[in-house]
Amino acid sequence: MNPRACIRLTLPILCLLVSVAASPAADWRDQGPRALIMTYRVLPADRLAFRAAVRATTLPRLERLRAAGELDSYHVLANRYIDSGSWDLMLILDFHSPATLARWRQVEARTPAGLSPQALRLLSAAETAPADSMFGSRATRSRPGGPTPVYLVIPYDYFVSEDEYLAYVAGYVVPQVDGWMQAGALASYELYLPRYAAGRRWSALLVLAYAGDAGLARRDAVVKAVRTRLAASSPQWKAFAQKKHKLRTEKQAVIADELLP
Repeated sequence: MNPRACIRLTLPILCLLVSVAASPAADWRDQGPRALIMTYRVLPADRLAFRAAVRATTLPRLERLRAAGELDSYHVLANRYIDSGSWDLMLILDFHSPATLARWRQVEARTPAGLSPQALRLLSAAETAPADSMFGSRATRSRPGGPTPVYLVIPYDYFVSEDEYLAYVAGYVVPQVDGWMQAGALASYELYLPRYAAGRRWSALLVLAYAGDAGLARRDAVVKAVRTRLAASSPQWKAFAQKKHKLRTEKQAVIADELLP
């Protein structure tokens, strides 16, 4: 059994526990990461020019990498609001394999942070986190006839071991987000863990793609309804709910829109 595949398919917790107990050779951590999450900050006066530069040069480069099979998917998310405590633009790059991610260094050698000289001149700070997509329903861009997704990106820090945190996500978070999708408020989601997490601003990142602004507006009501149902039907979920504050802390969320060519 491939542990990473088991987790990504969001199977029951038993699947996760079998994976954790597997031999070290089967551990997903013995493979290289398959994602990069890059965040950029610019001065407020440079926001529009920076987005224009990314749209003109970075997006076509990412699309070429996707067409060539290097990237399985990519998302360029623009913070909807000015916020000095957070990022202005986020790139989420899901590579086809650890080997294709390793080849990103060739891009970095020519265009640091994947940016053109014009964009680099506007940059005030950047961070890059090699990461792994652990759970999710791979986010998609707007579907024909459907609302344009609105993203809510939530960073977390957790206080337990990596395996304990993944068990918590499988038992508490995944049943909820699946319920939000069934209710039609959420279009898709993805949860990433960074490699080499020490000192980073987050140790887990939940990327929620809502079904437009209307889906995001329903968030509180849908969260309440799904939690009420799960508390009544799943003792296991309820047990996680009662101790979640001892397992992780939620940090500043960002509402973002996808930057498209």
